[in-house]
Amino acid sequence: MGGKTNDGGLRDKDWRYRHFHNYGGYASSVDYNGNVLCQNLGSSSCDAYTYVNALKGAAPCGRNNWRLPLMEELLGLVQINANEQRPNIDLTYFPETANLPGKAAYCSENMNTYSTCGDGYVIPDGVNPNTRTECNYQGVDYGLAIRADNPRGDSMVALRYYGEVQDGKPVYPNANWICYTRLVSDPQ
Repeated sequence: MGGKTNDGGLRDKDWRYRHFHNYGGYASSVDYNGNVLCQNLGSSSCDAYTYVNALKGAAPCGRNNWRLPLMEELLGLVQINANEQRPNIDLTYFPETANLPGKAAYCSENMNTYSTCGDGYVIPDGVNPNTRTECNYQGVDYGLAIRADNPRGDSMVALRYYGEVQDGKPVYPNANWICYTRLVSDPQ
């Protein structure tokens, strides 16, 4: 997975993104409260997909096929640390991981398998549970407390709870579904 920096550049660890594509009124580089989400994208939008496209163009590590990770890939990094230390990820390899329980989730690709979409997703009759479908916008919060018997499930979160406005409003004015990013690049 792509490494982060702490230099205010394109890959800065502190930048946050809207999970929505840059349309429908979500184009902005500040959140609903006026806080800067990200910079250096060359546009007025801090959405995860604009960021992915910028990384493809910048070709870090000589690769131009960067993408948001699948939920399974993000959950595959979850680990239980000694003494219940958080975040629940190996800080040797991912030292820049945000550790803000309930406030800092990482974006996952919106397409997942039925079996990993979470509660509320009914697998249609006759459909293989490993068939890919569009889920709600979900992510992984490595700062949450986890149980040894369910570390993956405890870490998976609905991004609607990680926005700037209370969940359940009929309209989200330039607001909800804000997350951090970690990208992957498939072998070329």
